[in-house]
Amino acid sequence: MKQLRTYTYTHNQKKWIILLYIIVTLLIITLPLIIYIFIYLVSRHVVSIQLYIFLFTLFIITLVMGICITIRFLITASREIVTSKNELALKDVIIQHSDEIIILLDMFGKIISINPALTTILRFTKEEIINQPFRAILYEKSFEDSIRLRDLLLSRFKDVFKGYEAEIVLPCKVQHYSEIKSIAFKLIPVFQDNKLQYILAIGRVIQSDYLTSHYLKTEYAEFIIDNNIRMVNLLSYRLTRNLEPYLEKREIIRIQLGLQEAIINAIEHGNLEIDFETKSRLKKMEGNYWDHVLDECNKENLETRKITVKYFLSSDHVKYTIADEGRGFDWKQYMNTTPNGNLIYNYHGVGFAMLQDVFELSFNEKGNEITLIKYFKSS
Repeated sequence: MKQLRTYTYTHNQKKWIILLYIIVTLLIITLPLIIYIFIYLVSRHVVSIQLYIFLFTLFIITLVMGICITIRFLITASREIVTSKNELALKDVIIQHSDEIIILLDMFGKIISINPALTTILRFTKEEIINQPFRAILYEKSFEDSIRLRDLLLSRFKDVFKGYEAEIVLPCKVQHYSEIKSIAFKLIPVFQDNKLQYILAIGRVIQSDYLTSHYLKTEYAEFIIDNNIRMVNLLSYRLTRNLEPYLEKREIIRIQLGLQEAIINAIEHGNLEIDFETKSRLKKMEGNYWDHVLDECNKENLETRKITVKYFLSSDHVKYTIADEGRGFDWKQYMNTTPNGNLIYNYHGVGFAMLQDVFELSFNEKGNEITLIKYFKSS
């Protein structure tokens, strides 16, 4: 934010300099006229010589002060400009040589500038990516398969439009290659005169560490989270970050999307008890669906209920158990049901079929806990 404040300060200085220029110019232009008027008034004995000297001296002092203030502002502004240029030059060097992907988007999410790291990591040229939407760098199939991921990305951008920084992890394609990279993006709004002008997207490639990939045999973790939808995306990547020794990247992405589906449903249909009819109505309303959910859901459920996610990794499978504190549902009637068009946004429709396609799944009797197991193929 320092750079934005510096810009505003320099911009205000320019306004003051212009005003002082006008005042000094008017004083200089009117100087002969003032001298003539004073001489005329003294010759006519309208004012005394003493008063004439006082008024003339006051005028000269005002003129000198105006000139001095203008010069001082000019010197200060020149120093600010030199400092700003040096800072910008240094930042440009950092950006050009950064290992992080840096993308500048306009307020509509269109790419207007990139740094060399994007070309190095994702193999896009400037010609291929400039003026394209942000989603052009993303792995398309993940968005074709997941309504949730599209909703999450849209929700993050809406947070940025409101002036908040946002974080999201996304699968990105390597252009002209079959490789996919998971990149953690921070989306930063850039305002000018209180209006959103740009969005700065800074991306860091998520790497698997050597120790994990070569020596990790089992791992167990348990997370207890609140009903914050913004945490789901980051948690799904935390739960799958050590799967690369066992599965292909595309299969890991499917697991990530499945986990997001299951956790969001635990929040939405479990803890917050949003039924299909309510969800359909809220989605038709203007604005952010999750904002409407938070406005209309039971506030006690929102604040007190938690989601428990248990994760167990072994050499032949990974298991996730996701439990909410809701009333549960009759899961048995959906186990062998094919979703139809009327269930497109319903967990018990497309989302349920998606989970069955990725995992071996089971529920507890109440229906508020789901267990997802993915077995690895023997090598």
